[in-house]
Amino acid sequence: MRNSHVIIICNFVLEKFCMFKCPECKKVKEKTEYMLSSTKEYPILSVCNQCSDNLLIEDVLCNCNVCQRKLPSSYFQHYRTRIKSNGMRLRVNRNCHDCSKKTKKELDRIKKEILPKHPYPEYGTKCNQCNKTVYEKSEDIPGGVNGTNGPWQFDHDHVTNKFRGYVCKLCNTGTGMIGDDQAFWEKANERKN
Repeated sequence: MRNSHVIIICNFVLEKFCMFKCPECKKVKEKTEYMLSSTKEYPILSVCNQCSDNLLIEDVLCNCNVCQRKLPSSYFQHYRTRIKSNGMRLRVNRNCHDCSKKTKKELDRIKKEILPKHPYPEYGTKCNQCNKTVYEKSEDIPGGVNGTNGPWQFDHDHVTNKFRGYVCKLCNTGTGMIGDDQAFWEKANERKN
């Protein structure tokens, strides 16, 4: 008799903490079908991932930065947990799924060739662009140190696919925003001075 109570309690605990009911689709789903907290114990959004994809992505057209096609916003990658002030999910970037897939494939090929000859720098090494020491995580940066956190970024020319070296995440993001056009760099430098 005692063992049957344990089974009933275990089933209750599993159902109580491993399954959640989505308020939108009204289905009880496993917690793996939700965006989970860092401890993986509970969902951080009340709706399941499928409902989030269907309901929290704006129904607007966006231009892809790479192919220049005007496509529905759902054709772009969105953050699951970064929500804009209007309640909709924030788009990761303006590269459509097709271009993102193609870029990833090219980058994987380049990395396969380059990594054996040029492994990632160790954390605690300075970034070649900003000269800040790069630490693995932001919490690793000592107090009073003007450092930055990783991961190291594989910098390459997006047209020629030529590897340019490793830079910190901030430099890679900033460089990516300006692009590879020398005229943009000169204008940015003029504005700074």
